[in-house]
Amino acid sequence: MKQVVKILIVLLIGSMTIIPFGNAQNRGRGHQGNAIVSNGMRTAHRNVNRNAHANYNTLPRWGAPISRKPSSTVKIRVGNSSLFYNKGIYYTRQHRNYVVERPVRGFRISVLPAGFRTILLGDLCFYYYFGTFYEWVPEYREYEVVAPPLGAIVDALPEGYEIRNINGYEYYYFDGTYYAEVNAPEFPDGVGYQVVQP
Repeated sequence: MKQVVKILIVLLIGSMTIIPFGNAQNRGRGHQGNAIVSNGMRTAHRNVNRNAHANYNTLPRWGAPISRKPSSTVKIRVGNSSLFYNKGIYYTRQHRNYVVERPVRGFRISVLPAGFRTILLGDLCFYYYFGTFYEWVPEYREYEVVAPPLGAIVDALPEGYEIRNINGYEYYYFDGTYYAEVNAPEFPDGVGYQVVQP
């Protein structure tokens, strides 16, 4: 009986020393509150920084109308409509303006935009740039626009996302997908945005 009590005391003391260390790490990164692990994915921050678009600061806001399309834009036919493509950004024509948005899933391009990120998920390889995910399709020798894969971690989101609070945790909601802010030492600022199902 005394052995069991000693073991319980050791475990209790050990847990008291581990918990503050974890909280100290969160505070050091500028985040408050507890962290969660969802579906075996990375630890998500309870409160997000609200600057997920920092790496795309010089690019137009997603969904924002602009009066003139950028120079050197390429016009692409998609079914009965047209897309305008320039340096990894897609525009559609709406009345007299051009609006930034993602191409339809299944749309293919032959060359990825400069600055794309490679994302490995198990045996699968995806490519990401400015809110759009691609996958290489060998039979066409092109990159196809695909749905955001669950678990993918990206370095930035285009401006135009919303912050949504679900069960006390904040998420970025962008183009129909939820992203959790996570620690990502593979990126220069140490923060990434992981595709999740909250």
